Amino acid sequence: MALSAVGVLFTTSQVGSFVQVNQDQTATSATTAAGKASRLHFRSAEEGALQTEANATTNANASLELSEAATGIPRIIHQSWKTTDKIPTRFFPWMRSWLQFNPTWAYTFWTDEDNLQLFERLYPKYLDVAKNVQMVALADMARYALLHSVGGLYIDADFECLKPFEELHRDNNLFLSTEPLAHSVLLEGATSSALCNALMASVPGHPFWLQVLDNIKVKFAEGVRDPVSLTGPRIVKETYLTATPEAAEVIVYPPEYFYPDIAHWNSEPFDTACRNRDDEAAKEACEWMKKFPNGEYTDNTHAVHHWQCTWCRDAQLTEYGSLDDIFSSPVMRPNISSTGVTLTPYIPANSAHFWPFW
Repeated sequence: MALSAVGVLFTTSQVGSFVQVNQDQTATSATTAAGKASRLHFRSAEEGALQTEANATTNANASLELSEAATGIPRIIHQSWKTTDKIPTRFFPWMRSWLQFNPTWAYTFWTDEDNLQLFERLYPKYLDVAKNVQMVALADMARYALLHSVGGLYIDADFECLKPFEELHRDNNLFLSTEPLAHSVLLEGATSSALCNALMASVPGHPFWLQVLDNIKVKFAEGVRDPVSLTGPRIVKETYLTATPEAAEVIVYPPEYFYPDIAHWNSEPFDTACRNRDDEAAKEACEWMKKFPNGEYTDNTHAVHHWQCTWCRDAQLTEYGSLDDIFSSPVMRPNISSTGVTLTPYIPANSAHFWPFW
């Protein structure tokens, strides 16, 4: 049953290290057009509460859906880019796909400025690191912090949705996924798959994210500066392998779910490794690439990563647009204060794209 946020206060209680949502009041059905949440407030971890407020009527994109038992991961999509006014047009159809397949979910867009404010106002313990790393590393750190503070589904802007995520959110508290074995084995000399941080989802307050941030702080103090090792997939995998029991309740899906294909722009080093290496891990990776030259798409494939890696190579991005060029209906923007994160409807500067909220 989907619930509207109208007139409903969802309080939270601490059970172990997890924040759980208690449904204490009745609510109007979210199937009606009226009564959608126009503002969602997520209090800081210290206050330990999730409150939804309704100030006006909006469409379903601004609503927050909860499962019948008020469990599972919030139906909130998070994506991030440097600013709201210069987003690569190549990303537009991929970004739109998330609301096409999950039309009743709230969509929230974060910028570099928002990312830093998370640490200035809610996670000051990690602020020194956040202010002194590359912007791509700050974006990594922010996704862990926003999943801890708000919860929901974080996905990179170069990710395309292929089917609804409702079941995945209903059945899990936190999920990650490995990327194709070829990436870590053939490009980095590893013997097992990497845990990619381009798509992650969790309930708010999950302790795993604070362990990731704690490990980043330690690595930074040790002098590590490479984003992949300091804040990216390597630190996520390291945390997963050493997590405390409370933080280890993590579901890891195989690559076919979200990473069915490789980064084909790396074809030359892939081919070189397959010609020159005969170790078992390399053989397995090369055989997979030979068997699935266009990726391993199955009935389990919910999304596909297009591996743009704009921070590590020239992705030849030449055309840009703004956030209001992408979506024809309201999306949310974070308002971050010392008390928490409030998601409010984004009002575009271009009046031609103005979205009415009443």
